[in-house]
Amino acid sequence: MPTPVFNILIVEDAAIIIKQLHILLSDKRHALTIQTANTAELGLQMIKKQMPEIIILDIKLPGISGIELFAQFKAQYPQARPLIIFLTNMPSPIYRQACLNNGADFFLDKSRDFLLLPEIIDQHIQQTPVQPTNHISPNSTTSICNSLN
Repeated sequence: MPTPVFNILIVEDAAIIIKQLHILLSDKRHALTIQTANTAELGLQMIKKQMPEIIILDIKLPGISGIELFAQFKAQYPQARPLIIFLTNMPSPIYRQACLNNGADFFLDKSRDFLLLPEIIDQHIQQTPVQPTNHISPNSTTSICNSLN
């Protein structure tokens, strides 16, 4: 049986952070496809083309914020359930509560929680009961969760 490929979308405008995330996540034992977007608008376009299983978002981005991207994503794809991780230099409790209360799975501080990402992603992959597919359409009426039925 072929190894499932998990798609990760990183929406981050700092090239050094993107590079570090690639290094950190490429050392995984799972097959990962990592795509990056340096703006929220580009991130939404990429989601439209291919729904990722994991989305890593920065808050402060050029144009609309990661929080606004998340709100638009939820409105456009209410049935989609990718793992949502905010990774930010803005660890204010106000941002943390806003993200978590609106459905984000994790809110991490870049300065102290960066190295938690591989473990979080590994646990998510191990707990995923179905094999991810590269062909999940964001416009599909069947969600990832519903595919278990």
